[in-house]
Amino acid sequence: MPHLPDLSDPRYLDEVGWFLYHEKYRRDGFGGSYDAERLAYSRLLRDEVAAYLGRPAHWFEDRTVVSIGSGCTGDLATFPARVKVAIDPLLYVYQQLDMLVADEVGAPTLYLSLGAENLPLLDRFADVVICRNALDHMPDPRVGLNEIWRILADDGALFVSVDIGGEPTPDEPTVFSVDSLQKLLRERFEVVKLADSHRPHSVGRSGNARLLARKVPDARRPLDKAQVLRAYEARLP
Repeated sequence: MPHLPDLSDPRYLDEVGWFLYHEKYRRDGFGGSYDAERLAYSRLLRDEVAAYLGRPAHWFEDRTVVSIGSGCTGDLATFPARVKVAIDPLLYVYQQLDMLVADEVGAPTLYLSLGAENLPLLDRFADVVICRNALDHMPDPRVGLNEIWRILADDGALFVSVDIGGEPTPDEPTVFSVDSLQKLLRERFEVVKLADSHRPHSVGRSGNARLLARKVPDARRPLDKAQVLRAYEARLP
């Protein structure tokens, strides 16, 4: 059973409160409802990821896409993907606050209210993983990236957008430089595109880096099929 975190804790209140404040005051000025604004942002994200991949938006139609740290923003709501999974430890809170946005196209998004450190998804599950404004929210981003690597197909792609510089905060405890971000990613990925001149997502950060990375596959597997069969056959009468 999902549980509601203590929203007096700044780690959670700062995150949830930002969305509530944004919903009330509509600070970005798209106009219309908050849901319409979030769909507009989803289209921008869809088109940006497609551009980094060098693909048209309809390329997602036969793909499996996972969003890490989705918040309640409906990141995948306009993606025409076959399978869409949104991961965020506060999704149960956003559901209780009636803040989840309905999908416009594609399969309904499957929302999983948990962190990225232990994903309940099979190896090589996703064609594309989107990690937007999430890595610096993780106390240990290496753990989350190892899970992203695990669920990503061997020919899959990772799109990252993360703020750079500034000071740690309760809900954004990790501070990256462009160099430290690339160094961490290159432990398990090949960085193929990088732009570091974007405005930050959060107040207090000095900039934003966006990049596309490819998984560096590992041929090893945790189980050996022939070995398991031999063990079984050894038990036969």
